[in-house]
Amino acid sequence: MSIADRIFEDGMMADENSRTDLNYGDRFYRGEEAEYCYNKTEDKFETINEKNEKMGKMKEQFMQEREETINAMHDIAQNPSTNQLNNNKMTKKTMQEKLTKQPEPIQETRREVLTRLYKENGLVKEDTHKDPRGFSTIARSGIDKIAAKNGITIGYEVVLLDVEKGECVLKAAATMKVGNEVKNVMSFGEASITNNLTGGGKKWLVSMAEKRAMGRVVLKLAGFYAQGMYSQDEMAFEMNE
Repeated sequence: MSIADRIFEDGMMADENSRTDLNYGDRFYRGEEAEYCYNKTEDKFETINEKNEKMGKMKEQFMQEREETINAMHDIAQNPSTNQLNNNKMTKKTMQEKLTKQPEPIQETRREVLTRLYKENGLVKEDTHKDPRGFSTIARSGIDKIAAKNGITIGYEVVLLDVEKGECVLKAAATMKVGNEVKNVMSFGEASITNNLTGGGKKWLVSMAEKRAMGRVVLKLAGFYAQGMYSQDEMAFEMNE
């Protein structure tokens, strides 16, 4: 039997001065000189002053432990462990690899590449020419569209012009800007009344050489040449050889 039970059994607290103290103990009573409360943990009665002093010490201890915990967490944050440092290094390394790793190029068939190029340059059926030998070429209207779409600029230089023999060779130098990169390409255009011109084309020697030179540099810069696509004027030259 606890001290409190014995006190109550003896009638020491069976009066109007006894009550329940829910914050500290089960029982409370007022003596002749001081007020007492029951400490269940230690199974004894103590004065209110003792109780308040003890509660104050408990609060002080709690605040001290709380401050120590906060300081310890701060130290950990300021001085990460070896594992944390290694993890950070791995994270930085992984991110660096992701940034520097080049994406794998998409593999496209020739048909897929040409379809994409046609759409990117806004070409329609009328911008192509069906060659009698069974393949398609890019008509002059298509060449002009591609040059305008990609901002291609072209400069020409006369390499050979012999009016008497009916021969002309022009050099074309073309430039195209792709992002921050500038692409340059050079090619030639030939025209000869005896070798590669027929009909009315013989009257326009320089013009035919210019068409062929332009078609070559434009299609090379735009990626058509790499897929075996040629201009109508160039293939007309091949057919007449």
